[in-house]
Amino acid sequence: MISNKLFAISIFLFSLVYVTCPMAKNIYSNPDLSKTSKKFEGFTIDFRGIDTPDQTYWALCNWNMDLTDFRRTHPNAEGGGAYGGLQTKLNGEKVSILSFWEVLYKEGGVEKSHRATRMYPVGDESSFGGEGEGTNFIYKYDWPTNVWHRYVLRSWLDSNGDTFVGQWIQNLSNNEWTLFAYFNTKLKNSYIIGELSQFQENFDADYFGEERSFHIKNMYAFDKSYQKWISLATSTLSYDPSSWGYNTAGTHDIGYTSNYFYGSSGIPVDNQKAYDDRNPPKVGTISQPATPNFSKPQFDFLNIGLNSNYMTIFWRMNSKTTPCYKYEIKIYNYKNNAYKLLHTYISYKPEDNKYVYSSYFGGKYQVSATCYSISNDLVTTTAYKEL
Repeated sequence: MISNKLFAISIFLFSLVYVTCPMAKNIYSNPDLSKTSKKFEGFTIDFRGIDTPDQTYWALCNWNMDLTDFRRTHPNAEGGGAYGGLQTKLNGEKVSILSFWEVLYKEGGVEKSHRATRMYPVGDESSFGGEGEGTNFIYKYDWPTNVWHRYVLRSWLDSNGDTFVGQWIQNLSNNEWTLFAYFNTKLKNSYIIGELSQFQENFDADYFGEERSFHIKNMYAFDKSYQKWISLATSTLSYDPSSWGYNTAGTHDIGYTSNYFYGSSGIPVDNQKAYDDRNPPKVGTISQPATPNFSKPQFDFLNIGLNSNYMTIFWRMNSKTTPCYKYEIKIYNYKNNAYKLLHTYISYKPEDNKYVYSSYFGGKYQVSATCYSISNDLVTTTAYKEL
């Protein structure tokens, strides 16, 4: 009898929350991927927050990690979703977020989980729950309202076949790039799959009633099979009837101009059903170049420190040109009237800017550094040193 009363009370409370705590409608964007192989190594989108009230999230990409290789040894594996984007939290605090849901599998009848590990910035692991569980990173990033930002997601493999995924953001008003974070998914030979979708969310009912709005454009996917950028100029814009047990309500203005998609939500309306009927989902195509407009990476410098036992190589990339996720360093020594390859080092760390090679040195040396950019461009520079 007591359990029935508790059940009845819980149903009443749920109903009360559902009816009295509306949240703004979620606005969704689902790009048309029909011209792709559905296998990706990169994604980019330009985003501008117009109205950015507290407790709003703009998911700039939602995707999954491919589990084909993982399922060779764990055939029942499920999960591996991920998302990243920008948020306004309480008191106008602006942040960026990158999250990976765990992969669940059974081994010997026991349920286990596989989680991504944050590689940069270095620090304690952060985890989340409530909508599934996983690993994430939230970082204060003071992105300004009404300014276009370029968001880039990139995956790559290290020498062991581990799959890394990184998130970069560029403020297009001053061209400054920020490496937000990257994770080792610890999935072998994986890559990005899924819908590459976007959404705007009011994630706290206390902040319903304020307008929140955005513009997006220049969506492209770097196709793993075709090894090229593919324009995603067509997208379906829609809204949700309800979300997470809340009675989502209010406006949901969605559409597109000649060169960007837009969406806004959050203003209360008198007759929700009539408003919804007048504002159905929309499919639109905007005008954008066939490939994204990235600047070529640029080395500020490549320097060599040399003594009889060590060679120390320093480099720095220009922060206003497209960043890199991998570096290849080649060291040559001069013999028989030519430079011969002595040693090769590959770094899979985007933040790297130094390499120390231990050996016996004497004579003339050439060092070349090649940067592999997130836009899929390669740039090489060369320096010389003699001891």
